[in-house]
Amino acid sequence: MTALAIDQGTTSTRALLVDAAGGITPLLGLPHRQSYPRPGWVEHDPEELIANLRACLDAAGGIADLAAVGLANQGESCLAWDSHTGQALGPVIVWQDDRTRDHIEDLRRAGAEPLVRDRAGLPLDAYFSASKLGWIMREIPQAATLAAQGRLRLGTTDAFFRDRLTGRFETDVTTASRTALMNLATCTWDTELCALFGVPPEALPAIGPTTGALGALACGARAVPLT
Repeated sequence: MTALAIDQGTTSTRALLVDAAGGITPLLGLPHRQSYPRPGWVEHDPEELIANLRACLDAAGGIADLAAVGLANQGESCLAWDSHTGQALGPVIVWQDDRTRDHIEDLRRAGAEPLVRDRAGLPLDAYFSASKLGWIMREIPQAATLAAQGRLRLGTTDAFFRDRLTGRFETDVTTASRTALMNLATCTWDTELCALFGVPPEALPAIGPTTGALGALACGARAVPLT
């Protein structure tokens, strides 16, 4: 059997074929644009990322013994989208982006860091996606509108990819643990952390396992499991 490994990284999307003996064959590599609209801001086009993922899947469509797909994503990069249309409300806010630095400092002065460290096991930092998702709620009016309609989806890029490519709005426990919104003791979204950052927990994806039957992906003309 052959597995397709896709790394959707910060500067490119790379696909590798891994055979049963552990041999690795590069299949495709596609760069994507980096956008810096303001000092400290770093963004990606979500549709460009999806298109590159689909190109990698299509490139593996002719592999006769392709048995499974593995997907790695940018752990802290995040966005918002419409559950009805699948369309993003704006660019991906990349993990490097520090637009929420001042807001983080306000939270630190207010004494919020011990709560974040205790519940999420992480420092209070703009690097993690919690404050970025809170920024979306404050600064993108459509996010509040869709939230009121029950149509808002918020998450890291893996949840967006899985929603669009498998039809399942889910993340895994490892990625969720890097948001600063997941309670490490329960492996569920923490209501106090969500309230602290201004993120509605009902808009976040279900948290599931890192491996297993995670949905089906179209590889050319056939479906291959994401595992």
